[in-house]
Amino acid sequence: MVRMGRESRLLLIVGTFGPTSAALLLTGMEGGWEYLYTLLEQLWVWRVSVFWYLFSFLGTAVVAMAALGIHMVLGGEIPQFNDPRQLYLVIPILAYVLFLSVLGEEMGWRGYALPRLQKKLNALAASLIIGVVWGIWHLPQFWMKGNFHQEIPLSLFVMQSIALSVVMTWLYNSTQSLLIVHLFHAASNTTLGILPILPMDTGGELRPLWIAVGLLWAVAIVIVIVHGPTMLSHKKG
Repeated sequence: MVRMGRESRLLLIVGTFGPTSAALLLTGMEGGWEYLYTLLEQLWVWRVSVFWYLFSFLGTAVVAMAALGIHMVLGGEIPQFNDPRQLYLVIPILAYVLFLSVLGEEMGWRGYALPRLQKKLNALAASLIIGVVWGIWHLPQFWMKGNFHQEIPLSLFVMQSIALSVVMTWLYNSTQSLLIVHLFHAASNTTLGILPILPMDTGGELRPLWIAVGLLWAVAIVIVIVHGPTMLSHKKG
């Protein structure tokens, strides 16, 4: 895709499923169908507190709206929001992101890599490692003509990935649900696509996104302070 010099939606989708494909292959090699079933059944862990659903669907939206508010208080222009009558489009966009993007990643990052890293390292260290790898894994998209990553500094994107990784470790460790992790990731990507916070929607202005990433780091730091770097879990013990 990089050599093509432009974005190919089909190839991008195929490439996105690399982490999940690797996780399924490695899990199958390690323990056969029994291990695969154990991994896949985490996608059906849905009986968790309503708090986790609310956080998953709305957490990033709250951060983004706060960032836009701070941006305006600092003298930034009022952003151009989408027509509220098109709010119904959130559902198909979320479904598209969930099934054709996030589903290809999270089984690898939080389903396979995170539990294994946490056997050797504390939860915070595991989160930081995955965050860096996760961010750098997107590197080819920064050279794809027409891809929104080209308008974002790599350093900013990696910082965002690290903060999100800490938050997602907390979600996973607290619920043991890959479903919740998938929903959070999908809702986060959908939020960035709908709210006017990316440079393509702000006339090239990066400040709203920098503020949002700063707020994400604040959330991650609070989680570490409250729940501790060892477990990063709402559950005790």
